[in-house]
Amino acid sequence: MTDSSIARSQVPQAGVAIIVGEVLWDCFPDRQVLGGAPLNVAWNLAGFGLEPLFVSAVGDDDLGNEILRRMREWGLSTDAVAVLPGVATGTVAVTLEDGEPQYEIVRDVAYDQIPVPRDSVLQSIKKRIREATAAGFPSLLYHGTLAYRSQCNRETIHALRDQFAADGELNLDVFFDINVRKPHYDVAWLDDLMPGAGLVKLNEDEMSDLASRELSSSNDRRAAAHELLCNYSSLKCLLVTLGADGAECHLSESSQANVGGGSEPISVAAPQPDPLIDPVGAGDAFASVMIAGHLRKLPVEESLKTATRFASQVCGLPGATSDQKEFYRIDFTEDPHRVPDD
Repeated sequence: MTDSSIARSQVPQAGVAIIVGEVLWDCFPDRQVLGGAPLNVAWNLAGFGLEPLFVSAVGDDDLGNEILRRMREWGLSTDAVAVLPGVATGTVAVTLEDGEPQYEIVRDVAYDQIPVPRDSVLQSIKKRIREATAAGFPSLLYHGTLAYRSQCNRETIHALRDQFAADGELNLDVFFDINVRKPHYDVAWLDDLMPGAGLVKLNEDEMSDLASRELSSSNDRRAAAHELLCNYSSLKCLLVTLGADGAECHLSESSQANVGGGSEPISVAAPQPDPLIDPVGAGDAFASVMIAGHLRKLPVEESLKTATRFASQVCGLPGATSDQKEFYRIDFTEDPHRVPDD
């Protein structure tokens, strides 16, 4: 079995991912699709053969029950998904304008009230993270920005960040996905969430928000990335998605030294989606592969190539994820659907 593969017949040796945030139904004019960026990431990681812990909340209603059923059927743990009586499960109305998804997001739903998981769940996940740390693999706590719109979730996210950071036996990074969904976003949140983040994913517009200026060229992005990496001591890796132009990765000086690279960003082109059905979930697909590569300590450049390739594949789906296991049997160095030989 090759060392570069994600997919395995058994769960691969790797770090542990904790994914925190919204789960909801994307309501298109002709269908309802299970979604939410954190759920998409957790679903993809489970498809890759990893065992993420998904931390969220659903209502005690038909939509919430269907989410739990789908998760269990996929093999995704529901141990940290709270069921809240009297609160509706999250929904979003999705339309496409000029090929780009537009979202009308309902407020005051279950995922706005995500509690800290019960102690037995936290102790179990810490045990797994300690085992991964002892084996030399980093683990990761992922969250985005949409769930941060509620005070309850802000407290939960910071409580989890603080709890894992305080345990010196755990090698765990924070992956912050800046996923702007206006008006459910405040640029001031970045001041709360950037400190302590080890990996940050964002697009060009979101990078401009973070840099507090317009970025009109690759040189502008390079300068802004250098400033951000210098300003935030915890920041190791800045992942910038560029749509049809691909993606780039800016590494801190310490990370550059670890991988033997230079100061130039690592850039990759994006394959043309064939077919192009629906761009919803492409950014989540990209993040999922980068997380999977990080958890297995795989080369950044190879992970970046596979991430853009997998994001392109997801654009060929009628939704953000697939319930077909074959879709997730990918390899970091060869054809995305080739299953590595034992």
